[in-house]
Amino acid sequence: MTSQKYFEEAWKNRKLVGGALKAAHVRPDYHLYEDLLQESVILYAEMLRKLDGQKVRSEINKLSFKRVLWQTIDALRREQRVCERNTAIDKAYDLGKTEAWDNLVALKNEIKKLSQLEQVILFEHLLEKKTITQLVKECGIPRITLKRLKKQLLGKLRNVMEQ
Repeated sequence: MTSQKYFEEAWKNRKLVGGALKAAHVRPDYHLYEDLLQESVILYAEMLRKLDGQKVRSEINKLSFKRVLWQTIDALRREQRVCERNTAIDKAYDLGKTEAWDNLVALKNEIKKLSQLEQVILFEHLLEKKTITQLVKECGIPRITLKRLKKQLLGKLRNVMEQ
């Protein structure tokens, strides 16, 4: 349990915390800024408590800055994953719309016209998330060729969706 003394010290030196948030590219107008600031002040207070008497204050501040920075970056990555997952779910609900069904039918017809290699890129790389490196090993085709085919495939699919 971190005592009030360390919280007060951390609050007085919240510029250190603000600097770490700034280093993580978190601006004050970000919707989670206050939460990140509070969590970071608590983390800084805990670091002050743990390292008090063991290290000089300047070293504690450096370590705290780094720890706050990394914790903030991790929190931002978690938030990004949640947003991406929610976006994917929201897009799945859009499949019920007529335009989405028309696009699916058009894509299904276009897939029948694709070459075997284009189908591999579509299904294994784009849908199953295999890397280009994995496909290079499996197919024995140069990376540049696969990337060129992927670019052409995405162009074809984009054209089909725009029609």
